[in-house]
Amino acid sequence: MRGLKVTLWVCGVLCLLSFVFAALPWRAITALCEWVGFQFPAASSIIVYMIRLCLAVVGLIGVFFIILARNPLKYGAMLLLAAYGLLCYGLFCLVGGIRYALPVWMYAGDVIFGFVAGVLILMFRKKAMQTNTA
Repeated sequence: MRGLKVTLWVCGVLCLLSFVFAALPWRAITALCEWVGFQFPAASSIIVYMIRLCLAVVGLIGVFFIILARNPLKYGAMLLLAAYGLLCYGLFCLVGGIRYALPVWMYAGDVIFGFVAGVLILMFRKKAMQTNTA
C-alpha cells in the first residue's frame, strides 16, 4: 500500500507543477522552451491560450492523483484509469516524439515516467487488493 501511495503522490505533485508554469509570464515560458531548444511559432493569442489551457488540465490531473493518493483502495476503478492513462500517456509521448522527429532527450523522460508510473500503479494496486482481501 505504501508503494502505491508514494507512486500516486509523485504523479500528483509532478502534475501539479504545471500550475506553476501556467501562471508564469509568457516571456518566461518562451525563454524556458528556447533554453531546451524548442522555438515557438509566433505568439498569437490562440497559441498562448491553448498552451496555458493544456498546463491547467495537467494540473487538474495532478489533483486527481492527489485524491487517489489519499485513500487509494476507496477508488479501485479509478486506479485502473490512472494506470492505463499513464501508460497511454507514455505511448503518446513516444509516438509523438518519433513522429515529429524530436531529439530523444526531449520526450524520453515523459515516456519513461508514463510507463514506469503506470506499471507501478498496476503492480502496487494488485498487491494492495490482495492484502486488503486477506
